[in-house]
Amino acid sequence: MRLSQNVNGAITVTETELPGFAQSYDVIVAGLGTSGAIALITAARKGLKVLGIDRMNCMGGMGTAGSVNGYYFGSTGGLYEQLDEKVADYVDTIYTKSSAYNVEAKKYVLEQEAIRYGAELTYKSAITGVYLEGKQVRGVSFIGPRGIQSVNCKVLIDCTGDAEAVHLAGGGFQYGRELDGRTQPFTSVKVFAAGNKVSWRNFDSGCTNQTDGNAFSTALVLAHAQHLEETYSNDNRLLHIAPLLGVREGRLIEGEETIALGDFFADRTTEQPVFYANADIDKHGRDHAFESQHLQDWFVASNLGAANITVPVPLGAMIPKGFEGLLAAGRCLSVDHDLSTCVRMNRDMQKSGEAAATAAYIAIKDSLALKDVPYEELIEHLTETGCFDPHNDKGYEFAYPGGRKPALPIVWLTDPDQIRQGLMSEQPGVAIWSCKRLGDAMKPHLHIWMEEGKDDTDGTESLRKHCAFALALLEDEAALPNLRAMVMERDSLVLQDCRKNNQMRGYMAIYLLGRMRDKEIASELIRLLQDPEEIERALYNAGDGTEGARQKKYNDTYFQFFSHSVIALIRIGEQHASMQDEIGKALRNVVASGDYVERITHRPYGTYEYSIVDNIQFVIEKELKHWRLGENAVSAG
Repeated sequence: MRLSQNVNGAITVTETELPGFAQSYDVIVAGLGTSGAIALITAARKGLKVLGIDRMNCMGGMGTAGSVNGYYFGSTGGLYEQLDEKVADYVDTIYTKSSAYNVEAKKYVLEQEAIRYGAELTYKSAITGVYLEGKQVRGVSFIGPRGIQSVNCKVLIDCTGDAEAVHLAGGGFQYGRELDGRTQPFTSVKVFAAGNKVSWRNFDSGCTNQTDGNAFSTALVLAHAQHLEETYSNDNRLLHIAPLLGVREGRLIEGEETIALGDFFADRTTEQPVFYANADIDKHGRDHAFESQHLQDWFVASNLGAANITVPVPLGAMIPKGFEGLLAAGRCLSVDHDLSTCVRMNRDMQKSGEAAATAAYIAIKDSLALKDVPYEELIEHLTETGCFDPHNDKGYEFAYPGGRKPALPIVWLTDPDQIRQGLMSEQPGVAIWSCKRLGDAMKPHLHIWMEEGKDDTDGTESLRKHCAFALALLEDEAALPNLRAMVMERDSLVLQDCRKNNQMRGYMAIYLLGRMRDKEIASELIRLLQDPEEIERALYNAGDGTEGARQKKYNDTYFQFFSHSVIALIRIGEQHASMQDEIGKALRNVVASGDYVERITHRPYGTYEYSIVDNIQFVIEKELKHWRLGENAVSAG
């Protein structure tokens, strides 16, 4: 038997005699947060002997210790709804009815439900190692109030959020996006009293690597400090700051199946989902320019960032590749960075815990490998609680959180007349994406319509420009003149497809020119970055009627033009080696003094806005290093 541990930051495997396990369990759940609490209760309700381990002093994770009260999106149905009903009963009877804040009731309900069905709990504890025979998990070591203990299990379910157990076992994972390794910003939550009601508020606090103790500690202190004020009004009396940071993304496991955004857009999805995740691609960050091409095609070039998508999640996305007796539930599922922004809602993560525990139950009952659990039997169990419900497969839709407005299903267009009408509007996103889905068959239509739009009458200006967006996504160079013109004029029209995150045509065009590696626009992008008078344009100083944008703490419009120009120039340099010296020198000059940070944000270090702006210098140096190594220079221009 081998014991795999993290020793001074490195996974170390040592051969060991069969340890004297203090206890033997059917299932151990590491982490009792959003997914882990439901996994523990599900396993216990099915009669399994279960141990739950958590570093906090309660169950529920972000829904309790994190003080995130309620839900954003996610799909309905499952064990969690039964428990939420019990929470609501306590809020209406024991807790202040006028308050919508229910985290204390949720802590109580989750813990009592676990104890009722015989689950054992150990708080203020963390696993320190995983026992393995080959790739079969046999148990864990953990440290807690009683010191270090070793316990045996048939199945270990990793619900730590950051795949700590999978990491300890030596499993593969990815972390962050490809360009700079960054994950989504985390959030810090304050709980306050407003009159006689208790409420909560959060904000994006910055980026951190929570697997690095020093970086995480610094981020926590800086984030919490931003909630502190010299005085508090009767409508804003600080009660406490949630001890658990809202980390949206961390390690993502390498699973037996991986869900990727590119596959999803190509309609390559699993035929054996165990639940459906539903949300927009909830990218909290503002640095869209640093995301993948798949995500930017959707979010930037088509302005569909707030459209909801339904993602079918298979059991294979919860089985770490090559392992047996090991599952992972929660936000560490085997999804790529792009989709991790969607497949992480609290409702859906609770479903993942239920699905994982149910699969463990069947595997243990029938002495099966986890990947051999019969799909039909698993779905039968999950259908009983509503965790699996085919009606949750809602495809694409425009929706509002909390059902404030009825959801509108998105139907991709195939009729050229309907597509033309959509491209003429200030809501062209569905028409643009429909063109991308239809492919080259749309090019002749788009060429004709773009020519019709040259006179800019009767709404044809938008037709011409939006045809250029669609053609660029189809990699048709006929789009280039119109894209260049939008950059030259700094087109400031903000499209209106979504309830939030609507994009401006000027930097949409910059993204697409970079995507097409257009060297003709390079000199204008360099001027946009270097000209000291650029920031003086009214575009960046429109304000809100009371003060100019430059006087605010963060100038998002300028940041979008600036950051998209940086990435577009890098992409152009990749394709045209003869321009690399000119582009590289310009990019280094732009960030050399750090003045660009001051132009965009005046917030203190540690805020999300500051961190994404400051990150531009790192991205430039990283990409230019590739040029020097000859990794990306593919032609002589």
